[in-house]
Amino acid sequence: MISEVSGLPYMGFDRADTFSKQIPFYNQAEPSLSVYRPDAYVIPAGWWKVIELLRLNHVEMFEFEKDDSLDIEMYRIVSFESGSKPYEGHHPNSKVKVEKIQGRKHFRKGDFYIPTNQKAVRFIIETLEPEGMDSYFYWNFFDPILEQKEGYTAYAYEKNAAMYLKENPIVRQALQAALEKDSTLRRSAHAQLDFVYKQSLYPEPAYQIYPVYRVLNSPIYFRQDPKTGNEVIRNKQDE
Repeated sequence: MISEVSGLPYMGFDRADTFSKQIPFYNQAEPSLSVYRPDAYVIPAGWWKVIELLRLNHVEMFEFEKDDSLDIEMYRIVSFESGSKPYEGHHPNSKVKVEKIQGRKHFRKGDFYIPTNQKAVRFIIETLEPEGMDSYFYWNFFDPILEQKEGYTAYAYEKNAAMYLKENPIVRQALQAALEKDSTLRRSAHAQLDFVYKQSLYPEPAYQIYPVYRVLNSPIYFRQDPKTGNEVIRNKQDE
């Protein structure tokens, strides 16, 4: 159609000229991403904005009554792309890639245990899995983990790095292998020093570690508190 404003073509509806078109019907969808549902997620109490949003959406959560340790699976954010312009007051973090890490994590009294065996399970997974397009990581609620707050001064760390390579031949071998493959690394003293730093014990442990922990085989069960009538969480190992 031709615009009366600009005199140029524009896309519009000409209801006087109809047409028919065969539309394909699809009765199933292929997922672009899938995750294994854990027994539960655990979120430290400090992430109160996310906790409040979960509460507003009727997600059942239970506070730890005392410090406890659990075997968990956690994610390290390997890469992502942050939106260059704000969208609805946020800058989306898209194309997220993660690395899974298995370990044991100490949680404190007041942290939140979120079982997935509940009505809100789909909402929980969609919002707490960082690679999801509706996740709270996507909507930059977890951006503080992406800020590296600790580092090193090259001239001060140089001698420590040399000593670390002498004491850790495996790291020296890894550096040598990386140098053979990467010509850019061979030409950069700073990049080589950074390689050693990242292999050492010095990098801040929380950097790029996603602070929502997956409990795959939960030892947690629930019982009713005789005083309040509310369900409280218990660890089978404490019984």
